[in-house]
Amino acid sequence: NSKNSIADLISNQIISGDVEYDEGIFMADEFKFKRKDGAVFNLLDVATGIKSFSIIQLLLKNGHLNNKTLLIIDEPESNLHPQWIVEYARLIVLLNKEIGMKFLLASHNPDMVSSIKIIGEKEGILDKINFYLAKKQSKFTYDFVNLHQDIDPIFESFNIAFERINLYGGE
Repeated sequence: NSKNSIADLISNQIISGDVEYDEGIFMADEFKFKRKDGAVFNLLDVATGIKSFSIIQLLLKNGHLNNKTLLIIDEPESNLHPQWIVEYARLIVLLNKEIGMKFLLASHNPDMVSSIKIIGEKEGILDKINFYLAKKQSKFTYDFVNLHQDIDPIFESFNIAFERINLYGGE
């Protein structure tokens, strides 16, 4: 079963543990993260990355993610270690490939954008991935340009940060 194999991948290769909860109780403080060494923590008290992966793991285990799911995530890489950004991108690609989940992601992180493209290509689903660039039209309106699989214009927009660094710290 693809859902179980992805939940196992999260548990064994990424977070080295499992999320648990008391059946029938949906209070936030009843969710526990159990590390492989047996230590148990309240899910509210663990790192943001553990929370992010644990929530997807829990949704997978409970059968709430399927080919009808559209998961909308604003900056999924926020507060993740650089290597976990790549793991999160891998997880997104595998959830699409194996289960058919759809995603709408907003990201300003070059590692996330590159990882989605490169891993999507390796997994043979790049043709199902579209990248968009928000082009400012006025103070409050944007047009979204479908770049298909071309991420170069996205990286050009990221270069604005370098221009600001040069402006404020350059000569």
